[in-house]
Formats: sequence, C-alpha cells, structure tokens
Amino acid sequence: MKNSVEVIDKAQVKIGYLQIVTAALIWGTYGLFVRHLDYSPEYILFYRFLFGFSGIFIFSLVRNGFESLKPALVHWKWLLLPAVLTCLSWLAYTYAIMLTSVANAAFLIYTAPVFTVIFAPIILKESLEKRTILALVISLVGTGALMGYSSLSVAGPNVLGDLIALFGGMTYGFLALLLKKMPAGVLGLPSNVVLSGFVAITLLPFVLFTMTPFSWSGILILMALGLFQQAFGASMFHLGLKKVKAQHAGILTYVEPLAATVMAALFLYEGITWGSLVGGLLIISGGLLVVLKKDAEASPLAVKAGK
Repeated sequence: MKNSVEVIDKAQVKIGYLQIVTAALIWGTYGLFVRHLDYSPEYILFYRFLFGFSGIFIFSLVRNGFESLKPALVHWKWLLLPAVLTCLSWLAYTYAIMLTSVANAAFLIYTAPVFTVIFAPIILKESLEKRTILALVISLVGTGALMGYSSLSVAGPNVLGDLIALFGGMTYGFLALLLKKMPAGVLGLPSNVVLSGFVAITLLPFVLFTMTPFSWSGILILMALGLFQQAFGASMFHLGLKKVKAQHAGILTYVEPLAATVMAALFLYEGITWGSLVGGLLIISGGLLVVLKKDAEASPLAVKAGK
C-alpha cells in the first residue's frame, strides 16, 4: 500500500481538541467507579476492556458494517505494542493507588505528557513549539498544585508506589506516540476495537485463575465502566488524536486530573482546597494556550499508510 496523506483542516483540528477534552473528562470519573468495586486491578481492567470491546464492536458493526474494522484487522500487528502499553499504564495506575497516596499516583501518572512532548519530534517528526512547552510547564505545575505536590515521597514505604506510577506515566506518554503512527484508516474506532480486545485477552488468565465472588451490582458497575470509559471515552481519544498533534493531545489530557478532583468533591465529598483552585486555573490556562492558538494550521499532520 502506498503512503498517503490525510489533510486535516482547521475545523477538524478544533473537533479533535474537543474529542480529546471529552475523553479526559470521562477518564476523570475512573476513581468513582473504582471506589465502588472491591476487586483486584486485573479483574477490574479485564471487564473494563471486555465490555468496552463489546460495546464499540457492536456499535461499529451496526453503523458501518464489518468493512469498517478491516483496516485494524489487516494491521493488527501495529496495535500489539500499544495494547501492551495500555495494559501496563492502567495496571500501574491502579496498583500505585494501593501502594502510595492517590495524590502521588495521580501526579506521577500525569508526567505522561512530558514524555509525549519530548519524544514527539523524534518519533513523529512533529515540530516542538514554544507555546506547547509553556503550556506543558503551566499544566504540570497546575497538576502539582491540584494533587498536592508537597506530599511526594523521597523515602519510605511509598517509594515503590511512586516508581510504579512514574513507570505508568512513561508508558502512557509513549502510547499516544505509537497510536499516532498508526497506518491510515486504523486510528479511531477500529484501533479501539482491536486494542481493547487484545488487552482483554491478555488479562483473561488472571481472571480465570482468581476466585472472585460474583455480584450483579459489581458486574453492572463494571459494564458501565467499560461502556463509558473504554467504548466511549477511549474512542473519543483515538478519534481526536487522529486530527491533532500528539503533543497537543498530551497537554489537553491534563483536564483529567482536574475532572477527577471535581468529581471526588461532588460525589465522594473530598474537599476543594486553594491548591485545587489554583491548579485547576493553571490546567485550564495550559489547555487554552493550545486550543486558542492563532496560527492553528490546516493541519501539517500526515497519516502514513502501512505497506
């Protein structure tokens, strides 16, 4: 197959920004689901991706038929490594919450855009913009204020959890870069279908050999988690990433910890501090630096087709 270029105009780029922000807002509800589930991380993630796969697979078939999934099936090898990184990043995040404070885990997971921005010029040949670097710094500082950066451990029992969270941030950061390199026609709903299926298959052995009490309420929460977070949220991210630069997508995902803090305050009765307010304003400012960019070009983004 010859290389092809998909031209993305300004309107599509704006839609891509909206889709990325939507995904981040949805992912910000993850803590609400987990707080109501008394299962292992592997069990939770298996059903998240199983129900996510089922939902988006049925939706794709009803909407466009099996033909819409063929690009991802033909290029399934391109999705193996992203599936591994997806699995590792979510496992790392969940385990980190168990081993260190939620603030530590969240702050270190959201070092992911740092890795995306640093390596995007190398892996994707994206030009590194001064505005992006400024937005990254502002958003990272905002996340620190939001989560309580002063609690980060340098010694003691939390260190292992902090290191696992940092590892999760690295894998999450590289995931966006690999997804962006997908062959033409794969990134979007097709990539989410195959990726979700791969992750569910990978985690299946952990579920088969784990004795977990059955609960209808637990299954319903897991189903909602899979359909809302994976089928809808991840699809929005894949579709948005198809239209915008990986480094811009990374900055906009900082909306997720902001959403998580607001959701925790509304539904888990966790307090809003001055640090939360300042951090939220900084994160929004960082996002606006990207979204309101005056010279948002009619995309220099090229989507290369596989051979």
